[in-house]
Amino acid sequence: MPNEKNKITEAAIYDKLFREISPVFLTMFVEKVLGLDIVEFTELKDKLQITRQKETDTLRKVKDSEGNVFILQVEIQVKNNPKMAVQMADYWILLHQIHGLPIKQYVLYVGADPLAMPDRLEQYNFNFQYTLLSFSDLSYDLFIGAEQPEIKMLALLGDLKGADPCGLTEDIVRTIDTLPEPVSIKESRLMQLRILIQLRKFTPRLEVAMLKAASFFKEERDPFYKRGQAKGIEKGAEAKSYKVVANLIQQLGLDDATAAGVAEVPVYFVQKVRADLDKKKR
Repeated sequence: MPNEKNKITEAAIYDKLFREISPVFLTMFVEKVLGLDIVEFTELKDKLQITRQKETDTLRKVKDSEGNVFILQVEIQVKNNPKMAVQMADYWILLHQIHGLPIKQYVLYVGADPLAMPDRLEQYNFNFQYTLLSFSDLSYDLFIGAEQPEIKMLALLGDLKGADPCGLTEDIVRTIDTLPEPVSIKESRLMQLRILIQLRKFTPRLEVAMLKAASFFKEERDPFYKRGQAKGIEKGAEAKSYKVVANLIQQLGLDDATAAGVAEVPVYFVQKVRADLDKKKR
């Protein structure tokens, strides 16, 4: 079932992205969105195992400003999961067995489809509820003013309140452009932005914004929009970067079909890049 495999791989891409930005994002999310005044925290293993193993996104033992100690769990969900309440209840039971502390659980939905997951599980002699939030309900103002590009780019997933996503994208790219970092780091930020923005179907606007806003963004090294350099691309079509496909293969480990979808190039072009990379390893 190739479609199911691609869906799983796509979810893994976004999961990896949110794990990369988690250290910066989680601090902001806990304070500004959840309203928790955390003064101390300890990272906990994201794999919970007693007689079985479960893996979480973010798991911390925290203390708030009033001295309350509890377990904080934050899950990022890209797709609607009809079994999410069951999954969160399973997490709660494992966490209670291991730590014996109060537990606060949050699921942040970042998908493009409308939110359609249960936030509770009600059965005979059993009632359970967790906090379910949709990123699209959060105001983009919470994120667009941030200095860190990892936070700023999340504005595009929020409630834009009529703001132009193209203008916001240009603002984000300019922030990346002015970072006192090597071009390679800036290109990595653009890669994150490109992946993230597909959750809201703004890809064409993103490419226009990158060309307009980034002074370091030269066509001769453009990782997303290089024209006329890749063999095998149909004449007249927008040629996609050899480098972005190589990054998708090497850094994210994508299969040919998924990499082609993300980079918007034919599968045979991805296969050519993969073959070139294999030759370089020899």
